[in-house]
Amino acid sequence: MKEVLKVVDLKKSYGKNEVLKGVSFSINENEIKVIIGPSGGGKSTLLYCINFLTKPNSGKIFLDGVELTSPNVDLPKMREKIGFVFQHFNLFMHLDAYNNVLMGLVRVKKMKLNEAKEIAENSLNLVGIDKKLWNLYPAQLSGGQQQRVAIARAIAMDPRIILFDEPTSALDVELIGEVLKAIKNLALKGMTMLLVTHEIEFAKDIANEIMFLDNGVIIDKGTPEEMILNPKNERIKKFLGIITKEKENV
Repeated sequence: MKEVLKVVDLKKSYGKNEVLKGVSFSINENEIKVIIGPSGGGKSTLLYCINFLTKPNSGKIFLDGVELTSPNVDLPKMREKIGFVFQHFNLFMHLDAYNNVLMGLVRVKKMKLNEAKEIAENSLNLVGIDKKLWNLYPAQLSGGQQQRVAIARAIAMDPRIILFDEPTSALDVELIGEVLKAIKNLALKGMTMLLVTHEIEFAKDIANEIMFLDNGVIIDKGTPEEMILNPKNERIKKFLGIITKEKENV
């Protein structure tokens, strides 16, 4: 299988605080890898470094064999190939749902308007955003609807990989399912994804591989069966026990 993303010994510090202490992994085409672990373990920082929203201190990142960490790379052009879905949606509040998706196609990809409109409409339909919602502004949409518009915006750009940073963490419980359904639809279509989430059952259902990131390092990785149903590592067992109790108390 073709390798899409490769991360080699990635490190990131803020002052004396080492957030990432040497993270390495790779993702092949059509694969879905999920990162789990406690808050503060470095999960979001890792995604931000991969997309250069935060610059890593050291290590290498490759996308389709091109080193993004090289000083000679056309980084803005390469970043167009990496979709990013944030915890808090990050939609343009002055644009309606339709134009949130359309703008990147026209402004960044320089597409002709008719072609861009077709892609925007297909993307909104794919994540279940009904046409009657297209002209509404983010403030008029539910959290789940906003996040699905954000996903539509990401997939419209035809990225090689989409990074999801806890895409359901800002949602009310009853809205989580519709976002997870949209992500699962992308999985069924073969989208390559790297997903940070606390939705353990969803991770078990969707992932090819699960990685456990704690204190800046991947302490274990394996299939969902190995990591969720039969974890060997005591730290992971403890974490899963805490998550299970939190879910039971919701």
